[in-house]
Amino acid sequence: MAIRIEKGGWILIFLIGLGLVGYSLDKYGVLDLHKWFGSRSARSGGEVVDTTKPLAVPAQEAPETKEVRVRVNIWVGCAGGLVANGGLDTAPGSIYDKKGLQVSFKIIDDWTEGAAALATNNVDVMLTTDDVWAKDYAQFQEKGFSSHAFYMVDWSRGADGLIGRQGINSIEDLAGKTVAFAPYTPSHFLLWNGLASSGLGTEQRNEIFARAVHTKDGIEPATLFAQQKVDAAVAWDPYMSDAVLKRAGSKKIYDTRTANRLIADILVVSDRFAARNPQTVIKFAEGWLEGVNFINEQPARAYTLIGTIKDFNIPTDLAKTMLGGVKLADYADNTSFFGTAGAASDYSNIFKMAQEMYRQDRLIRHVADPEATVDRRYIAALSGKFPATSTEAPIEYKAPPKGATPIATQHRSIYFETNSAKMSLDSRAVVDEIASFMRAYENTVVDIEGNTDSTGARVYNMELSKQRADAVKEYLMQKYGYPASRMRTVGNGPDHPMDTNATPEGREKNRRTDIKVYPNPAA
Repeated sequence: MAIRIEKGGWILIFLIGLGLVGYSLDKYGVLDLHKWFGSRSARSGGEVVDTTKPLAVPAQEAPETKEVRVRVNIWVGCAGGLVANGGLDTAPGSIYDKKGLQVSFKIIDDWTEGAAALATNNVDVMLTTDDVWAKDYAQFQEKGFSSHAFYMVDWSRGADGLIGRQGINSIEDLAGKTVAFAPYTPSHFLLWNGLASSGLGTEQRNEIFARAVHTKDGIEPATLFAQQKVDAAVAWDPYMSDAVLKRAGSKKIYDTRTANRLIADILVVSDRFAARNPQTVIKFAEGWLEGVNFINEQPARAYTLIGTIKDFNIPTDLAKTMLGGVKLADYADNTSFFGTAGAASDYSNIFKMAQEMYRQDRLIRHVADPEATVDRRYIAALSGKFPATSTEAPIEYKAPPKGATPIATQHRSIYFETNSAKMSLDSRAVVDEIASFMRAYENTVVDIEGNTDSTGARVYNMELSKQRADAVKEYLMQKYGYPASRMRTVGNGPDHPMDTNATPEGREKNRRTDIKVYPNPAA
């Protein structure tokens, strides 16, 4: 018996179908329905801070709290805050005590639990990294919880790295190998970013992740590597360096001395807390900066203080060693890192790259404008109280020694107008990707090698390929300010084919630009 559907029924079916389609498109990031129907934060009634407005002055009838609860993990980068506090809880006479604050640091080593503590009001401020924050921010938005990054804690400068057994000399050598790392942590991002910036194809990179050994932190991979249970590992120092010493023939492939603007610890504050206590957040940031100054001026006393903190489990000698692998951020580092609204910055560069990783892993559905995730007002409020000039000397670049092995070789298709060294508009986007990588891996020297197929005269192709490599270099210098001493150009012409020149497909592969990346010998 046929079932007759009335006109109203067809409309209902259509609306249900439309809703399902919209939900699917929203889920997989094709559409952002939040823009049309309002954010989950607004719908859930959660407090949302407007970062474009001046910070509020507390009213007498509603004084700000002096208590600040902070999530940290056992990581020496948070030394500035711990020294300012005199320990996990505010000590009498400490920097924070003199500012009238009562700060309690809560050790939560698990990254997911740390984010949950912020979202459930168990802490007010969370220590995290810029890359992990890209995931947490997206997931917070889905849950209707609003928060902002407001302070840079440190740069990892050698504390994180990739080590490999004998025979593994570059990122490309990881193909078919077993790597140990802690997923969804800075170690994961360091590995993913290195692979994405290499000459390995998508299938090869996916295979590496498929056969990888997952751990809970950056210590266990070093142990597994030293025990020869894996071919390579992403680990933390000093455990990373110890593992290399214990395994004959092994070496460090690259670390955050090379990728010196890739892993940054930051502080995130919930909008719920910041909206009610803006002056407290300013004092908290100010105290942390004063703690960093104390460490820089009296390091021995700072190492001793860290070593005496119960439950932090970093002895004095280890604190000294670990602090050698980080750059604690001062006021100038903070202003440089976050940059100005609408301008390119290290913060946005890292955030965007990390979003791409988590989007590929389907851990986030929507990508955010980094500008919406940061609140610069607290650091801006400290203008004039700290030196605004960077304490870091500009990097000097030296050419790698002859025969040096690059840590990675990218093969990029950069198209030029016929018989010309003028880049096409779409190819500039490819070079912009190279620039993003070069910003994060600041302590590297780059070879730009132009290649052609075998069509035409060899002498002409040699000259044209050199001109095209020079055009890429000039673009990177003009748009991004990278110094000429950091980039070398070569024109290979048809001499280094990747594929046969007998087919159109092969010739297209041979018309490429190779980007070879070397650690800066001057570092």
